[in-house]
Formats: sequence, structure tokens, C-alpha cells
Amino acid sequence: MSIKDDSGISLAELLVVIALMGVITVIAVPAIVGQMSHLRLTSSVRDISTELNAARLKAISNNTMYRVQFTLNSGAADTYRLYVYDATLDSWSAETSRTTRSLEGGINISTPSADFNVDFRPNGSSTGASICVDNTGTSGDRMEVTAQTSTGMITITTGC
Repeated sequence: MSIKDDSGISLAELLVVIALMGVITVIAVPAIVGQMSHLRLTSSVRDISTELNAARLKAISNNTMYRVQFTLNSGAADTYRLYVYDATLDSWSAETSRTTRSLEGGINISTPSADFNVDFRPNGSSTGASICVDNTGTSGDRMEVTAQTSTGMITITTGC
């Protein structure tokens, strides 16, 4: 009389499970990578919007002009920095409470195509700008940050 032990799994069952995991991984990885790239874009756009809103609110609360200066660097990360206007010196100086910020890797400002500034006045209005931010890793993945001229309000939209 033979006693057969049926506990455990066979080699064939193990190979089937490993093959299924491989197929699921091959399908899921590109979607996850694409989503991570889009998350970097939305994070960068949110950071730009926050800096523009900070400039607007500081201009209103401190009753002086503030500027966000954008520097577009080919081959390197685009940067931006908050500046305050000193009326006695008739010049702009970097806001000491905030540092120069860089866009995340693979994220670039495509429009305007040269260095530019967005100024905010004490009444909340701005010089206005439409800033197109591109995800260079995914074709057509873009978002636009707009500073309204008359109100200084900042809006974010998908696409440019």
C-alpha cells in the first residue's frame, strides 16, 4: 500500500505562475513608466503655479512688485526664482526666503522659447504669461500655466 503526499505544488504549476507574472509585468511596466513621467509633469506645473501665486500674494501683502524670473537652459534643467523690487535702489533682488528652483528631469518649458519674467503688482495684476510645460518623455503630454494680466490669477490647463 502506497501513501501519496499531495501537499505542495508541481514544477508545471510553478512555471505557469511564473509565466503569468512575466506577462503581467511586460504589460504593466510601460504604463507605470508613462504614469511616472506624467506625475513629474504635474508636479513641476504645480510648483510653477505655487511660485507665481506666492509672488502675487507677496506683492499684495507687501505693497511692492514681485517677479518670477524663468531661465531656460538648453541641455540642463530650466529654473525659476522669485525676486522683489526695491524702489529706493530701482532694482530687483532675489527673495531670500526662497531659492532657485529647477524643473524635474524630462520636463521643459517650451513657450515662451527664451528667458522671461512674470511681474506682479501690488494690486494683484501681472504682466501676464502663458507658460507651456512639456514632458519630453511622452509626445503631446503638455500643460499650460497662465497668469492673467488684469487679475494675476493663475490657471492650469491640459495641453498648450
